[in-house]
Amino acid sequence: MGFVEGGKDSIPQLFEKALGRPLEQRVSLGDFSNFRIGGEADFFFAPRSPHELQTCLQMARGHGLPFYVIGDGTNILFDDEGFRGLIVKSEVRGIKEDKEGRVEAFSGTSLSELVEFALNEGWEGLEFAAGIPGTVGGAVFGNAGAFGRSIGEFLEEAILLDGNGRKRRVQNAYFEFGYRHSSLKKSHWTLLRAAFRLSKGDRGRIRAQIEENLEKRKSRHPSIQTAYAGSYFKNPVLPDGTKASAGFLLEKVGAKELRVGGAAVYPGHANFLINLGQAKAADVLELARQLKERVKAEFGVELEEEVIYLPADFSMP
Repeated sequence: MGFVEGGKDSIPQLFEKALGRPLEQRVSLGDFSNFRIGGEADFFFAPRSPHELQTCLQMARGHGLPFYVIGDGTNILFDDEGFRGLIVKSEVRGIKEDKEGRVEAFSGTSLSELVEFALNEGWEGLEFAAGIPGTVGGAVFGNAGAFGRSIGEFLEEAILLDGNGRKRRVQNAYFEFGYRHSSLKKSHWTLLRAAFRLSKGDRGRIRAQIEENLEKRKSRHPSIQTAYAGSYFKNPVLPDGTKASAGFLLEKVGAKELRVGGAAVYPGHANFLINLGQAKAADVLELARQLKERVKAEFGVELEEEVIYLPADFSMP
Protein backbone atom coordinates (compact mmCIF):
# COMPACT_ATOMS: atom_id res chain seq x y z
CA MET A 1 0.00 0.00 0.00
CA GLY A 2 1.71 3.18 -1.16
CA PHE A 3 1.60 6.71 0.12
CA VAL A 4 -0.04 9.61 -1.69
CA GLU A 5 2.04 11.18 -4.45
CA GLY A 6 4.53 13.59 -2.93
CA GLY A 7 5.79 11.14 -0.33
CA LYS A 8 5.43 10.95 3.44
CA ASP A 9 6.40 14.59 3.85
CA SER A 10 3.02 15.64 2.44
CA ILE A 11 0.99 13.50 4.83
CA PRO A 12 1.11 15.81 7.90
CA GLN A 13 0.06 18.83 5.85
CA LEU A 14 -2.87 16.96 4.30
CA PHE A 15 -4.10 15.78 7.68
CA GLU A 16 -3.68 19.16 9.35
CA LYS A 17 -5.74 20.80 6.62
CA ALA A 18 -8.55 18.26 7.11
CA LEU A 19 -8.41 17.97 10.90
CA GLY A 20 -7.30 21.40 12.03
CA ARG A 21 -4.36 20.08 14.03
CA PRO A 22 -1.24 18.19 13.01
CA LEU A 23 -0.26 14.56 13.21
CA GLU A 24 2.52 13.77 15.64
CA GLN A 25 5.56 12.19 14.03
CA ARG A 26 8.10 9.57 15.18
CA VAL A 27 6.18 8.80 18.35
CA SER A 28 7.48 6.13 20.74
CA LEU A 29 4.80 3.45 21.03
CA GLY A 30 6.24 2.20 24.32
CA ASP A 31 4.53 5.22 25.87
CA PHE A 32 1.13 3.88 24.76
CA SER A 33 1.43 0.24 25.81
CA ASN A 34 1.12 -1.32 29.25
CA PHE A 35 4.10 -3.46 28.23
CA ARG A 36 6.11 -0.23 27.80
CA ILE A 37 7.62 -1.76 24.68
CA GLY A 38 7.67 -0.51 21.11
CA GLY A 39 9.60 1.50 18.55
CA GLU A 40 8.46 4.67 16.83
CA ALA A 41 5.32 5.08 14.75
CA ASP A 42 5.75 7.20 11.64
CA PHE A 43 2.58 9.11 12.55
CA PHE A 44 0.26 9.33 15.54
CA PHE A 45 -3.10 11.02 16.08
CA ALA A 46 -5.55 10.98 19.00
CA PRO A 47 -9.06 11.95 17.80
CA ARG A 48 -11.16 13.68 20.46
CA SER A 49 -14.50 13.75 18.64
CA PRO A 50 -16.50 11.44 16.38
CA HIS A 51 -15.85 13.82 13.48
CA GLU A 52 -12.08 13.71 14.04
CA LEU A 53 -12.05 9.93 14.25
CA GLN A 54 -14.16 9.51 11.12
CA THR A 55 -12.16 12.08 9.14
CA CYS A 56 -8.86 10.59 10.28
CA LEU A 57 -9.79 7.10 9.05
CA GLN A 58 -11.16 8.46 5.76
CA MET A 59 -7.95 10.40 5.20
CA ALA A 60 -5.73 7.43 5.96
CA ARG A 61 -7.65 5.10 3.68
CA GLY A 62 -7.99 7.71 0.93
CA HIS A 63 -4.27 8.44 0.85
CA GLY A 64 -3.03 4.88 1.13
CA LEU A 65 -1.59 5.33 4.62
CA PRO A 66 -1.52 2.12 6.70
CA PHE A 67 -3.23 2.69 10.05
CA TYR A 68 -4.24 0.88 13.22
CA VAL A 69 -6.69 2.04 15.89
CA ILE A 70 -5.87 1.48 19.57
CA GLY A 71 -7.48 2.22 22.91
CA ASP A 72 -5.36 2.38 26.05
CA GLY A 73 -2.81 -0.17 24.84
CA THR A 74 -3.55 -2.57 27.69
CA ASN A 75 -3.67 -5.69 25.52
CA ILE A 76 -1.15 -4.97 22.79
CA LEU A 77 2.53 -5.63 22.10
CA PHE A 78 4.09 -3.20 19.63
CA ASP A 79 6.97 -4.12 17.34
CA ASP A 80 10.50 -3.08 18.28
CA GLU A 81 10.57 -1.40 14.85
CA GLY A 82 7.49 0.66 15.67
CA PHE A 83 4.80 1.09 13.01
CA ARG A 84 5.16 2.12 9.40
CA GLY A 85 2.06 4.24 9.13
CA LEU A 86 -0.44 5.93 11.43
CA ILE A 87 -1.44 4.85 14.93
CA VAL A 88 -4.86 6.26 15.85
CA LYS A 89 -5.58 6.41 19.59
CA SER A 90 -9.28 6.95 20.15
CA GLU A 91 -9.97 9.56 22.80
CA VAL A 92 -13.63 9.94 21.85
CA ARG A 93 -15.23 9.71 25.29
CA GLY A 94 -18.64 10.06 26.88
CA ILE A 95 -21.44 8.07 28.55
CA LYS A 96 -25.19 8.67 28.71
CA GLU A 97 -28.52 6.91 29.01
CA ASP A 98 -30.24 6.93 25.64
CA LYS A 99 -33.94 7.19 24.79
CA GLU A 100 -34.24 3.40 24.69
CA GLY A 101 -33.20 3.08 28.33
CA ARG A 102 -29.75 1.78 27.47
CA VAL A 103 -26.32 2.90 28.62
CA GLU A 104 -24.40 4.30 25.65
CA ALA A 105 -20.64 4.89 25.62
CA PHE A 106 -18.14 6.14 23.06
CA SER A 107 -15.18 3.92 22.18
CA GLY A 108 -12.49 5.91 23.97
CA THR A 109 -14.34 5.84 27.29
CA SER A 110 -12.45 3.81 29.88
CA LEU A 111 -14.13 0.61 30.99
CA SER A 112 -13.71 1.75 34.60
CA GLU A 113 -15.71 4.91 33.83
CA LEU A 114 -18.49 2.79 32.36
CA VAL A 115 -18.59 0.53 35.42
CA GLU A 116 -18.66 3.58 37.73
CA PHE A 117 -21.45 5.21 35.72
CA ALA A 118 -23.51 2.02 35.90
CA LEU A 119 -23.00 1.82 39.66
CA ASN A 120 -23.94 5.45 40.24
CA GLU A 121 -27.10 5.11 38.14
CA GLY A 122 -28.07 1.74 39.62
CA TRP A 123 -27.51 -0.32 36.46
CA GLU A 124 -26.65 -3.96 37.11
CA GLY A 125 -24.62 -6.32 34.91
CA LEU A 126 -21.17 -4.87 34.41
CA GLU A 127 -19.78 -5.71 37.85
CA PHE A 128 -17.53 -8.38 36.26
CA ALA A 129 -15.68 -5.62 34.38
CA ALA A 130 -14.50 -3.83 37.53
CA GLY A 131 -10.73 -3.62 37.38
CA ILE A 132 -10.39 -4.65 33.75
CA PRO A 133 -8.15 -2.01 32.17
CA GLY A 134 -8.67 -0.41 28.79
CA THR A 135 -11.41 1.30 26.84
CA VAL A 136 -14.91 0.37 25.75
CA GLY A 137 -13.65 0.03 22.17
CA GLY A 138 -10.90 -2.38 23.17
CA ALA A 139 -13.28 -4.34 25.40
CA VAL A 140 -15.76 -4.86 22.56
CA PHE A 141 -12.98 -5.66 20.07
CA GLY A 142 -11.71 -8.50 22.27
CA ASN A 143 -15.00 -9.33 24.03
CA ALA A 144 -13.34 -8.65 27.36
CA GLY A 145 -14.60 -10.58 30.33
CA ALA A 146 -14.01 -12.06 33.75
CA PHE A 147 -15.77 -14.30 36.28
CA GLY A 148 -17.71 -16.08 33.54
CA ARG A 149 -19.22 -12.94 31.99
CA SER A 150 -18.21 -10.84 28.98
CA ILE A 151 -19.02 -7.45 27.48
CA GLY A 152 -20.68 -8.97 24.41
CA GLU A 153 -23.54 -10.34 26.53
CA PHE A 154 -24.74 -6.80 27.21
CA LEU A 155 -24.05 -5.00 23.93
CA GLU A 156 -27.29 -4.48 22.03
CA GLU A 157 -26.41 -2.08 19.24
CA ALA A 158 -23.39 -0.15 18.00
CA ILE A 159 -22.23 2.43 15.50
CA LEU A 160 -19.11 1.34 13.63
CA LEU A 161 -16.85 3.05 11.13
CA ASP A 162 -16.12 0.72 8.22
CA GLY A 163 -12.83 0.46 6.37
CA ASN A 164 -13.59 3.65 4.47
CA GLY A 165 -14.74 5.59 7.54
CA ARG A 166 -18.47 5.34 6.79
CA LYS A 167 -20.89 4.94 9.71
CA ARG A 168 -22.65 1.59 10.04
CA ARG A 169 -25.34 0.75 12.59
CA VAL A 170 -25.13 -2.91 13.63
CA GLN A 171 -26.82 -5.22 16.13
CA ASN A 172 -25.23 -7.69 18.53
CA ALA A 173 -25.27 -10.55 16.01
CA TYR A 174 -22.83 -8.70 13.74
CA PHE A 175 -20.04 -9.14 16.26
CA GLU A 176 -20.15 -12.95 16.35
CA PHE A 177 -19.03 -12.73 19.96
CA GLY A 178 -17.07 -15.67 21.31
CA TYR A 179 -14.44 -16.26 23.94
CA ARG A 180 -12.16 -13.20 23.68
CA HIS A 181 -13.37 -12.75 20.12
CA SER A 182 -15.46 -10.45 17.99
CA SER A 183 -15.83 -10.04 14.23
CA LEU A 184 -13.92 -6.76 14.53
CA LYS A 185 -10.75 -8.83 14.68
CA LYS A 186 -11.48 -9.86 11.08
CA SER A 187 -13.09 -6.76 9.62
CA HIS A 188 -11.04 -4.21 11.58
CA TRP A 189 -13.98 -1.85 11.49
CA THR A 190 -13.75 0.71 14.29
CA LEU A 191 -16.22 1.04 17.12
CA LEU A 192 -17.54 4.58 17.48
CA ARG A 193 -20.12 4.01 20.21
CA ALA A 194 -21.99 1.10 21.78
CA ALA A 195 -25.32 0.77 23.55
CA PHE A 196 -25.57 -1.70 26.42
CA ARG A 197 -28.80 -3.23 27.75
CA LEU A 198 -28.55 -3.46 31.53
CA SER A 199 -31.03 -4.06 34.36
CA LYS A 200 -31.91 -1.79 37.25
CA GLY A 201 -30.55 -3.14 40.53
CA ASP A 202 -29.73 -2.30 44.11
CA ARG A 203 -26.72 0.02 44.35
CA GLY A 204 -25.54 -1.56 47.58
CA ARG A 205 -25.50 -5.03 46.03
CA ILE A 206 -23.81 -3.73 42.87
CA ARG A 207 -21.12 -1.96 44.91
CA ALA A 208 -20.49 -5.04 47.05
CA GLN A 209 -20.02 -7.22 43.96
CA ILE A 210 -17.64 -4.70 42.40
CA GLU A 211 -15.54 -4.55 45.57
CA GLU A 212 -15.43 -8.35 45.78
CA ASN A 213 -14.30 -8.63 42.16
CA LEU A 214 -11.64 -5.94 42.62
CA GLU A 215 -10.27 -7.79 45.63
CA LYS A 216 -10.06 -11.05 43.66
CA ARG A 217 -8.20 -9.32 40.83
CA LYS A 218 -5.82 -7.63 43.24
CA SER A 219 -4.82 -10.99 44.73
CA ARG A 220 -4.00 -12.51 41.34
CA HIS A 221 -2.61 -9.70 39.21
CA PRO A 222 0.70 -7.84 39.30
CA SER A 223 0.69 -4.34 40.78
CA ILE A 224 -0.26 -1.44 38.53
CA GLN A 225 3.42 -0.45 38.44
CA THR A 226 4.27 -3.70 36.61
CA ALA A 227 4.71 -3.51 32.84
CA TYR A 228 2.53 -6.28 31.41
CA ALA A 229 -0.53 -6.70 29.21
CA GLY A 230 -2.90 -8.92 31.14
CA SER A 231 -3.36 -12.63 30.47
CA TYR A 232 -1.02 -13.45 27.61
CA PHE A 233 -2.77 -16.64 26.46
CA LYS A 234 -6.42 -17.59 26.13
CA ASN A 235 -7.69 -20.45 28.27
CA PRO A 236 -7.57 -23.41 25.87
CA VAL A 237 -10.03 -26.19 25.17
CA LEU A 238 -8.53 -29.63 25.89
CA PRO A 239 -8.83 -32.59 23.49
CA ASP A 240 -11.75 -33.95 25.59
CA GLY A 241 -13.67 -30.71 25.04
CA THR A 242 -13.23 -29.20 28.50
CA LYS A 243 -11.78 -25.72 29.01
CA ALA A 244 -8.53 -25.52 30.96
CA SER A 245 -6.71 -22.70 32.68
CA ALA A 246 -3.72 -21.54 30.64
CA GLY A 247 -2.08 -20.44 33.89
CA PHE A 248 -2.47 -23.94 35.35
CA LEU A 249 -0.94 -25.63 32.28
CA LEU A 250 1.92 -23.15 32.23
CA GLU A 251 2.55 -23.70 35.94
CA LYS A 252 2.78 -27.45 35.32
CA VAL A 253 5.49 -27.03 32.67
CA GLY A 254 7.70 -24.83 34.85
CA ALA A 255 6.84 -21.53 33.18
CA LYS A 256 7.82 -19.42 36.17
CA GLU A 257 11.48 -20.38 35.80
CA LEU A 258 11.70 -18.92 32.30
CA ARG A 259 13.15 -15.60 31.25
CA VAL A 260 14.28 -14.25 27.88
CA GLY A 261 16.25 -11.02 27.93
CA GLY A 262 14.17 -8.48 29.82
CA ALA A 263 10.95 -10.53 29.65
CA ALA A 264 9.92 -13.01 32.34
CA VAL A 265 6.94 -14.93 33.66
CA TYR A 266 5.29 -13.26 36.64
CA PRO A 267 6.02 -15.30 39.81
CA GLY A 268 2.46 -14.91 41.07
CA HIS A 269 0.66 -16.17 37.95
CA ALA A 270 2.17 -18.12 35.06
CA ASN A 271 -0.09 -16.53 32.40
CA PHE A 272 1.31 -13.03 32.91
CA LEU A 273 4.46 -12.11 30.98
CA ILE A 274 6.17 -9.04 32.37
CA ASN A 275 8.73 -6.50 31.24
CA LEU A 276 11.46 -6.39 33.87
CA GLY A 277 12.58 -3.01 32.61
CA GLN A 278 14.43 -3.28 29.31
CA ALA A 279 12.49 -5.98 27.49
CA LYS A 280 12.12 -5.93 23.73
CA ALA A 281 9.14 -7.23 21.81
CA ALA A 282 11.49 -9.92 20.49
CA ASP A 283 12.11 -11.07 24.07
CA VAL A 284 8.39 -11.37 24.79
CA LEU A 285 7.71 -13.20 21.53
CA GLU A 286 10.53 -15.69 22.15
CA LEU A 287 9.39 -16.28 25.72
CA ALA A 288 5.84 -16.88 24.49
CA ARG A 289 7.15 -19.30 21.84
CA GLN A 290 9.02 -21.33 24.44
CA LEU A 291 5.96 -21.45 26.70
CA LYS A 292 3.74 -22.63 23.86
CA GLU A 293 6.30 -25.26 22.92
CA ARG A 294 6.41 -26.65 26.48
CA VAL A 295 2.63 -26.84 26.81
CA LYS A 296 2.31 -28.46 23.37
CA ALA A 297 4.94 -31.07 24.23
CA GLU A 298 3.47 -31.89 27.65
CA PHE A 299 -0.29 -31.67 27.02
CA GLY A 300 -0.74 -31.65 23.24
CA VAL A 301 -2.47 -28.29 23.55
CA GLU A 302 -1.74 -25.31 21.29
CA LEU A 303 -1.99 -22.12 23.31
CA GLU A 304 -3.37 -19.09 21.49
CA GLU A 305 -2.31 -15.56 22.31
CA GLU A 306 -4.82 -13.18 23.87
CA VAL A 307 -2.39 -10.26 23.70
CA ILE A 308 -2.24 -8.74 20.20
CA TYR A 309 1.16 -8.37 18.56
CA LEU A 310 1.20 -5.54 16.01
CA PRO A 311 4.02 -5.90 13.46
CA ALA A 312 5.60 -2.75 12.04
CA ASP A 313 4.38 -3.51 8.52
CA PHE A 314 0.77 -4.36 9.36
CA SER A 315 -1.82 -3.10 6.88
CA MET A 316 -5.61 -3.34 6.90
CA PRO A 317 -7.20 -6.09 4.81
